[in-house]
Amino acid sequence: MTIAFFGTGGTIANRGTGPHDYLHYLDQGTVMEASELVENYPELTDIAQMQIESFGALRSKYITATHWSDLAQRLTTILDQPHITGAVVAHGTGTLEETAWFLHLTLETTKPVVVVGAQRPGSTVGSDAQLNLMDALRVAADPASTGRGVTVVMNRQIHSARDVTKVANHRLDALQSPSRGPLGIIGADHRVQYWRTPENPHTATSRFAGLSTEMPRVDIVHAYTGADETAVEAFVAAGARGLIAVGYPPGTLTRPLDDAVDAAIAQGVVVVQASRGFLEPAVMARPGLTSRGLLANTDITDAKAKILLQVCLAQGLSGPDIAEVFATY
Repeated sequence: MTIAFFGTGGTIANRGTGPHDYLHYLDQGTVMEASELVENYPELTDIAQMQIESFGALRSKYITATHWSDLAQRLTTILDQPHITGAVVAHGTGTLEETAWFLHLTLETTKPVVVVGAQRPGSTVGSDAQLNLMDALRVAADPASTGRGVTVVMNRQIHSARDVTKVANHRLDALQSPSRGPLGIIGADHRVQYWRTPENPHTATSRFAGLSTEMPRVDIVHAYTGADETAVEAFVAAGARGLIAVGYPPGTLTRPLDDAVDAAIAQGVVVVQASRGFLEPAVMARPGLTSRGLLANTDITDAKAKILLQVCLAQGLSGPDIAEVFATY
């Protein structure tokens, strides 16, 4: 059993600046390559044999769609090798959920792929880096993880890449699945325990599996008191092919935003109506939206709605087909 281990950077790979620094390392600490990170924790090899695949040493805020595509291609090549039974991707938590979601949509595999991060550098008192890495390997090596798509492992919980989001800045339980809850846990005896299986299409069952084309521009606009047409018009002028309009719950906008969105739709821009109600983010496809050409977001975050719309547009889908994707995925 061999697990491919990819390092991309992030807090989990940050050298830190001292045992009590939980903050300044974000600006001052340096980031290790995958091989050095693994060398810091020799206990990892007690769980599974690893094949180290260095990908980068980045802070997650610098991750781009190009990195997603490159990582997906690298993972596809490695996972096609018969001796590789799964993969672990160490990643910064700031954009971890977005990378995991893109991989969940586009990887053509049934093998386990686990994305893992940490809230505290390994050099700090009370760091979660070592345990999270060990748990990620446990999940990737467990046969029960096969066919569950891309998962995120942190704080002894297993989340679907579809559902997970970062809800806090510094707490160890910052990665949660507010709408649907985790898939399972790693127990005190280190056993992997699943409670449910993801029901939406993903990885090998996704219509986007193997997608390799360039991602079109999609932007996010937010409703707030006094929000006007400025952002919508600027994004459209910059070449946005799609917009995610994050409205007041349950999915409404200011009058100027409504007018700007209608104008954008008339110009051929695809607009998805989302809501900032993070506990129940799904927007009902009511006539007041659909009659104007807006599409309704499902129960995913606005950042994930943006990625889902991007892959739809990259595959050349149009209004009704995109609506069906949002209803299904």
